[in-house]
Amino acid sequence: VSSSERLILLDRKLHESTKDTIEDLYRKHTDRLAKELSFMNGRLIGCLEGNHYGEFINGTTTTQRLCEKLGCKYLGVSAFIRLSFNKEGRGDHCSTAVDVWAHHGKGAARLVGGSLNRVEQMADMSDASICLMGHDHKRSVGFKERLRLKGTRDGDGVKISAQRVLLGRTGSFLKGYEPGARSYIVDAAMSPTDLGVIKIELTPRRDQTK
Repeated sequence: VSSSERLILLDRKLHESTKDTIEDLYRKHTDRLAKELSFMNGRLIGCLEGNHYGEFINGTTTTQRLCEKLGCKYLGVSAFIRLSFNKEGRGDHCSTAVDVWAHHGKGAARLVGGSLNRVEQMADMSDASICLMGHDHKRSVGFKERLRLKGTRDGDGVKISAQRVLLGRTGSFLKGYEPGARSYIVDAAMSPTDLGVIKIELTPRRDQTK
């Protein structure tokens, strides 16, 4: 449910039996989704909170319940994530890491450029290598380069290098135009979206130096 709908459904004037019915509906829908996504168990970093969710009387959300069912972390609306890659056969020693900033998202730009502009603004506030947003249902990817100083391996000064930053709007599975079906997408004459998600492959590599 949306933010405005949650205000209505959390009204204290509602009968306890009505509240129980709503909570039971939340649980059933969440558990059904968790069952459909069960093939992801053990493979998820975590789930971000969106702007459409159910809120239980105890203050937790359907997203938090989904995380419990799928055995992953609840990341809130925004999260910094560090993916660490260990050298083979060297225990827990981390050889490299990639930082990701993931945010539910903001803005509803109708054009792809405007959609990615929001992500680029977000990237300017962090040192993450990957910046991701959802929210506007679009699926798009862009890159930007920024300069940074890195220490040399021999410890003799620093060198300038370019860091590539990946910008992404993560996509969705909401099909707006279905014959005979009502939709706010149709009501607002919004463009249909390219259904699906973006896929990012990371391949650690070792730089050989003399």
